[in-house]
Amino acid sequence: MRRSQRGKEEVIMQSLDEIKRRIRSIQTTSKITGAMKLVATAKMKKLMNQFKKINVFCQDFYHIIETLVESEPLDSKNEPKRNLWILISSSLGLCGAFNINICKHLMAQVQPNDKIIVVGRKGYAYLKSHGLAEHIIEYVDFSDNALDYLEVLPLCEEIVGYFNSHEFTHIHLVYTKFINSLTFNPLHIQLLPFDRSLFKMAEQNKRSHLDLDEQNKVIEYEPNKADILKSSLSIFITTSLYAAIYESRVCENGSRRNAMETATDNAKELIDELTLEFNEVRQQNITQEINEIVAGADGSSI
Repeated sequence: MRRSQRGKEEVIMQSLDEIKRRIRSIQTTSKITGAMKLVATAKMKKLMNQFKKINVFCQDFYHIIETLVESEPLDSKNEPKRNLWILISSSLGLCGAFNINICKHLMAQVQPNDKIIVVGRKGYAYLKSHGLAEHIIEYVDFSDNALDYLEVLPLCEEIVGYFNSHEFTHIHLVYTKFINSLTFNPLHIQLLPFDRSLFKMAEQNKRSHLDLDEQNKVIEYEPNKADILKSSLSIFITTSLYAAIYESRVCENGSRRNAMETATDNAKELIDELTLEFNEVRQQNITQEINEIVAGADGSSI
């Protein structure tokens, strides 16, 4: 009987030690996810401030491009459609469904003869693992630090070269649009030939950034609108891609912040459950010991 009792006590102590180890492990994980949440929040705020400045420039720049496109549109209706997709993903993980959502959004639209340029390591890995490796013609991984405009320029000149040489008739950009701190939606825009929906935001906001007297002035173009538009393609693509990368990084860190917050909350709930389990096991052990003491006392009195 004593051996049996001793065995039960050992099992209970092992169970308590195991619960303690699990609680300590989850507490450590919770501290890590909490710290990652704070880092992601700080990065998101910093990137958002930078993106707001970039967005002001983009809106005014798109308005200028729109005035050029009105009379000299670039079109390729007579050519067979060949699409080039530019996908902007992240190079770091632990950001929830951020990369999966944007990749699925692209995969739903890619045709057999289309090609893809991938920005970001996670998107590249996802597309390769889902059978789209043969569609990828280039992979670019920009630094996670502050992105310089000139870093994006070589890639954009290459993209304009594809369009001017008619290797691709349509250039599409797929990235993540910032809605609010909790909502980030995959977005697809057509860069070339120009899609007028791209200029809607600029049209709605131009009065906020452009002086009304300046808007009403007659602008003279030299040598002509067509030449200016063609020479501005590289700047247009670079500006669009640069702004999209910054907006995607805002969404990436916002998604990471939300994911880390959820992970931290889940860890706290799990710690509470394990603490309750620990207390129940310990209470059972105490109750059992009291019963044994009482039973022993009754036996000795007899």
